[in-house]
Amino acid sequence: MSEDQNPDLNVSRRSALKKAAATGAGLVVGGAVAGVAGDEQASGIVERVEAKEAWFSERAFSLSGNRVLVSKSGGSFPRTTLANQIYRPRSVQEIASLVKDSAAAMPIACVCGGHEASNAPLFASTDAIVLDLVHLNSIEFHRDDEGMLVTVGAGVVFRELVEAVKEHHGALPVGTGPGVGVVGYILNGGLSGYFSRRLGLLGQRVVSATIVTASGEVRTLTSEDELLTAMMGAGSALGIVADVTIRVAPEQTIRSTHQRVFGFTAREQAMAFCRDALRIMRNDVFPDDSVSFELVVTGTKAIVATLVFFDTFDGNAADFVKPLEKLATDLKLPLLAESRWASWYEAAAALWPVINEMKGDPLVMLQHSVGTKAVPDEQVLDFVSDTIVADAPLDEAQLSIVEIRTLGGAALSSKKLPSGNCHHPFFVDLVAMYDAKNKKLAERQAIADKVQGIVEKGKAVDGLVVDFSGTHSQPDDPDPAVKASVIFGSEEMAEAVRKVKKELDPDNRFRFHPFTKIL
Repeated sequence: MSEDQNPDLNVSRRSALKKAAATGAGLVVGGAVAGVAGDEQASGIVERVEAKEAWFSERAFSLSGNRVLVSKSGGSFPRTTLANQIYRPRSVQEIASLVKDSAAAMPIACVCGGHEASNAPLFASTDAIVLDLVHLNSIEFHRDDEGMLVTVGAGVVFRELVEAVKEHHGALPVGTGPGVGVVGYILNGGLSGYFSRRLGLLGQRVVSATIVTASGEVRTLTSEDELLTAMMGAGSALGIVADVTIRVAPEQTIRSTHQRVFGFTAREQAMAFCRDALRIMRNDVFPDDSVSFELVVTGTKAIVATLVFFDTFDGNAADFVKPLEKLATDLKLPLLAESRWASWYEAAAALWPVINEMKGDPLVMLQHSVGTKAVPDEQVLDFVSDTIVADAPLDEAQLSIVEIRTLGGAALSSKKLPSGNCHHPFFVDLVAMYDAKNKKLAERQAIADKVQGIVEKGKAVDGLVVDFSGTHSQPDDPDPAVKASVIFGSEEMAEAVRKVKKELDPDNRFRFHPFTKIL
């Protein structure tokens, strides 16, 4: 019997389990750590998760689009964790004890947030232990001679951090997902479409971190340690990060943000708007690091244009906004919303309601990025409007978006991390998202095929780099073309990460990082 005739019951059960997961009822009991070999008991009691499906439902924002297709063996992929042991430590000491008291080569997966594209740590394997770091949720502010710092526990999500930074009148290059784990985001570089041009990647602002190694050793890393740099692109493959300390910028760093939302009915209208808006981006925004521009096309038939003006900006914001408004008027696109935000916090929190509405049973996601290492030429801009925007599965998967961003600036000039985001001032992200509940297998496969077709065409465009971002790529595609030198920014960075991995984790205990296969 096919999957269409006999739907996986885990999909429908997911809804029933959400209530229990949200309240925590029945999720955890006190449990001692048991190693696979010898069933040796740990000296302390660490909270253990027993209701695995409820836990998975609570922690997974989405599933990979490849997970809801038929596997090579003919069956559907599991929609719950494979791990038999899931723990929620409350301190770095409990983490160290868990690592030391488990079998010496036992695989370990760490979960901070739940937004990673393939969710490899959440699935783990039957012989692994999973460490859910949700209880490491402290946020502590302090100062040094250079200004304000914040130390963030591995369980903190962006909504919590942004609210705290607001109270301390600071600013950070944050992601737009309120439930995204801050540390997990940092360990893939930490790209911010709104703020990275002025504030760099969030990983570039990290000055120290507390980690636990594969042997259970607790280390405090500083900016002088090569290991800290290596971890800012492949962190969870190298060790367990319990906290990070980040340098905070003043809130005045962000002067203002202007956003316009236009509607469209036909895809050709979206293509035409993007075609000309991208020339405005190239001609007016790229030469001016004091401005950031993000253009988003959505499956709900909206075009969202956002301009962020930094403290270094001394021009007239209207000179950047008016050409976009005129373009929309010429194309007869209605203005659906007009916003102006005067603070970093307002811009950082603006998309939270939108992202919170991205739900499914389950929500499914496929994500790929493309970009250039220089200002994009005509061929690249045409490819974005005439292929990516034109062919993205916005109708078939209506939660989907195409994000087009200016990066560079501080992200390009600051200390290099093992992240391709350091090298690409032009960034495009295709996020195909949909509710799988009423999608038949053939429809899910068609969406995956359509996305893969765009990716393959992108590889043929001169000067266009495909899947260079550890955060915005699909690591579980069946025939992965990602390369270590691209994901980590250079072959030199890739080799440095490989060297650290071999020295620090020779048994590959931390094998559930999505790019462990290229290390």
